[in-house]
Order: sequence, then structure tokens, then C-alpha cells
Amino acid sequence: MSRNNRKARLRQIYGDIERWAQDRSSVPRNLAAIDPTAKLAIVGEAVGPKTLRLSGVAFFNPRGKLGQTGTNLERLLSPLGFTLYPSRDVRLPKAILESAPGKGKNSVYCTDICPVFPGYAQPPNGRRSIRRPSSALIRSALEKRFLERELDIVKPRVILLLGTHAYRHFHRHFVGKEPPKLSSLLRGIKNCKFPIYKEAVVIPCFHPSPGNPTFTSWAASRAHFRFVKRVENCLRRRVPKS
Repeated sequence: MSRNNRKARLRQIYGDIERWAQDRSSVPRNLAAIDPTAKLAIVGEAVGPKTLRLSGVAFFNPRGKLGQTGTNLERLLSPLGFTLYPSRDVRLPKAILESAPGKGKNSVYCTDICPVFPGYAQPPNGRRSIRRPSSALIRSALEKRFLERELDIVKPRVILLLGTHAYRHFHRHFVGKEPPKLSSLLRGIKNCKFPIYKEAVVIPCFHPSPGNPTFTSWAASRAHFRFVKRVENCLRRRVPKS
């Protein structure tokens, strides 16, 4: 399938997502920033409030700058030879997203288990926080097969799951079984066996949110080095021809 055909099919899915999500504050996904043949796919739990939703490009705000989570993720991807930056400059609602910071690296494909912003929660202390997507919302997205259809088009070699919730939901729905505890798996990553989903190796990691101290300590540890080596090996593996 050609790149143009892949993008055309992805455009159809993004249109389906827009009609399903009914988010009036959301802008259309920017196809110019997407590599439909990416070897590495990033899967989060849900869309954040101020990046993809307002810019059309995952992890970037409307002014073409990475958010804090994206900055941490970019540092994680860099030693693998991958980047969140597109392969060429892209026009956003309020700026130009420059490709230069990612020069010489391969762009990843980004998506979510639940491709909509789930809204804000108002806790008793009055401090607004991002609401976790409900089970019904996640179930609806999975039943619509948004993520499944995206992965069928992109056909990545590795699927990287961000955080415990994306990890659990992906395993339950696509792998068909309850996964081991994320922290235990990442501590023993040197010898663990990862599941395969349609020829892609499925690998989880801690969520790179700046508010996640577990990610911060893990990123500075020897375990992170072993993680990078395992992902590198999985990206280099030979995929059987269909």
C-alpha cells in the first residue's frame, strides 16, 4: 500500500473519530505531520487537553512546542533513533512546527486507546484535574475499532504503550489476557518475553508525565538502559513476509 493510500485511509479514521468524539474544541488531525509507515507506534491512554486536541499534532501545543510529557518522551525516543517531530515543517493553527530538532531520526506514529479528551474532574479540594476516561468510553472506542484500524494501516514493528492504563487496556482487548504488573515487568525486562500483536512487538513503559516520579527515577536508572537495548533489538527483528 502506498503512503498516499495509507494517509487517505487514516484520514477516514480520523473523520470517524471526530464524529464519534463530538469535541467542539478539537481541531482536525494534521496529516502532514504523520508518517503512515512508522516502525514505532506510541499508544497512550487518552488525548490530553492542550496538545493534539488544539494543534492537530500529538504532544505538540498550537505554537509548535512539545508539552512536558512530550519532552520526556522525546528524551526516551532519542537513543532509539526516533522522534516525535515530523520529517518536514508543518503549519499549525498558530505557528510552524519545525522539523529540525528531529533531523536524522525516524518519526513515530502516535495514537491512543481512547482518542478523545475525557474532560476535567472537579475534586473536593477545588483543584481541577484531568478525568480518567470511563470504562464505557474506552469500550466504545475499542468497539469502533479506531486503534485496530490505525495499526492495520501503519503496521509498526514495535508498539510502545505509555503507562499502566494503556498497558492494561491494550493487553485485555488485543492480547486477550491480564498483563503482569508493569513495574515488575520493567525491572525484569532483560529476560521477559513480550507479546506479539499482528507481527508487532508490544512493549510497555512508565508514563512520561512530569508528575510521575516513577518515570523520572526509572529514566535515570540502569533499568532504562536495558529497556532501550530491548526495544532496539525488537525494532531490528525480521518481520515474516505475509
